[in-house]
Amino acid sequence: MIVVAGEALIDLVPQGRGALAGLTPALGGGPYNTAVALGRLGSPTAFCSRTSRDAFGEALLDGLRDAGVDVSAVQRGPEPTTLAVATIDTAGSAAYSFYVDGTADRLFAAPAELPAGTRAVSFGTCSLVLEPGASAYEELLRAAAAQGVFTALDPNIRAGLIPDADAYRARFKSWLPSVSLLKLSQEDALWLGGTPSE
Repeated sequence: MIVVAGEALIDLVPQGRGALAGLTPALGGGPYNTAVALGRLGSPTAFCSRTSRDAFGEALLDGLRDAGVDVSAVQRGPEPTTLAVATIDTAGSAAYSFYVDGTADRLFAAPAELPAGTRAVSFGTCSLVLEPGASAYEELLRAAAAQGVFTALDPNIRAGLIPDADAYRARFKSWLPSVSLLKLSQEDALWLGGTPSE
């Protein structure tokens, strides 16, 4: 089984041009999308996260279940779901504004154990930035690696969420001995190798 650990959120995608274009909600989050893709491919997959009990949280869980993903490791809470408001540029690339204060996924706690049969754990994105959950995901990463479980990391850098770039870069480097596979986009690599204090 592959366990995907990280955030599930709602992308609000504009349906037209201009600052006041209507927004359509879409199920999202890098780890969430990874879990859904693996489930649709028929790979035994579990999602390890914390989601809201609000309507968006229910829709996120329904999407995982529909893809055949095991949600038994998903923690629940009364806090709202994280929102990512997309802005699409003329080339079709998206930039995001995140609404994360007081949201359910930030309160993730490391589970006592991984689901039975776990052979790999994939980590990524906002979940590794936003405290207090980031420390819990880091604990899970280190524990999985110590148990000899294959670990994958896709940082999918969202610089707007990182208050101290130098501190994040140092923390990122500390994870590398626990990572079996690192996935970096060119943009991630450039940002991670950036000038200190930028």
